[in-house]
Amino acid sequence: MKQVIWIWIGVGLLSAGLVTGCQDEARDNDLVELDLLPHGMPIVIMAPQDPLIETLDLVVQKDLTIKKGDYFVQIFESDATTYDLAAIKSRLLGEVQSNRYYQKIITEDPDGFIYETAIDSSYINYGFRRVRLQGDKEYIFQTGLRGKFPLEAVEKMYRATAK
Repeated sequence: MKQVIWIWIGVGLLSAGLVTGCQDEARDNDLVELDLLPHGMPIVIMAPQDPLIETLDLVVQKDLTIKKGDYFVQIFESDATTYDLAAIKSRLLGEVQSNRYYQKIITEDPDGFIYETAIDSSYINYGFRRVRLQGDKEYIFQTGLRGKFPLEAVEKMYRATAK
């Protein structure tokens, strides 16, 4: 009897995971692969069809933004200062947590996180940071620097920047 209960619990958890995964896929079905190599970055991410892409080539880093609707991802490329992914993520986490409006971490993975900021209870905003090391380059993905982002949009952008 106990085995049957554990089997049903396992089936329930598996079903819940599949439903959640399918919901994420359904929410992201308007995204397509976007190769950023023509814009100077050897990166492929998921993005809306035909977004506005702007690049700024600074001396020490490249800044590339991808915008369309509520999708606004900014990518910074620079020479890698370390190949320790955890150290880079920790630095990014410290930068975000030092913001006086920082509230909490919503989601955390080895290469990034989603966080919440709030000026007051009527102005809650979400953002993310994700790091990717590729060759001798460091890529920092984040929500655009301007704008207010609801959690669902940030979760979608965060998933879109995963490898």
